[in-house]
Amino acid sequence: LVGEALTGLIQARREQESLVRRPEPERLAAAESVLSSWPVEVVHGGGRACYRPAADCIHLPERAVFHSAAALYATWGHEAVHSTGHPARLARDLSGTMGSRAYAREELVAELGAVLLGDRLEIGSAMANHAAYLGHWIELLRESPRVLLQVLSDARKAADLVCPESGGE
Repeated sequence: LVGEALTGLIQARREQESLVRRPEPERLAAAESVLSSWPVEVVHGGGRACYRPAADCIHLPERAVFHSAAALYATWGHEAVHSTGHPARLARDLSGTMGSRAYAREELVAELGAVLLGDRLEIGSAMANHAAYLGHWIELLRESPRVLLQVLSDARKAADLVCPESGGE
């Protein structure tokens, strides 16, 4: 349901703005440029992607692990959105542990923010993957449907910080 709504919103915006997609090499180069410009250190290596608030550092697996450049940038975008929650930036609650309400809320912000970044950077978004991922956090929304508006607002602020809507480069 959330995935279908996001897909519809993105498609409507593209139609409204008559966006013409740039060739893939240009889009990927622009995504690399935007994400590389984000002032949070990125360390490659290890088996999983994560953002470490205490070190203010993004960890990503080696590039070769990703099945495509777009998959790398989507994951990088997700972690960059997490990093916008740092106290020096948007100061969201990043203290949650797996299974907690704060953790679930932050994962919703990061995943929805990654969808927005994927659209802005023209790298696409695997909506089925996003929808499945978001499904894990749906319980938070059941507890308090109003939280969706707050999460969407936070996701947009985060995406605006990483890549303002005016464009990818």
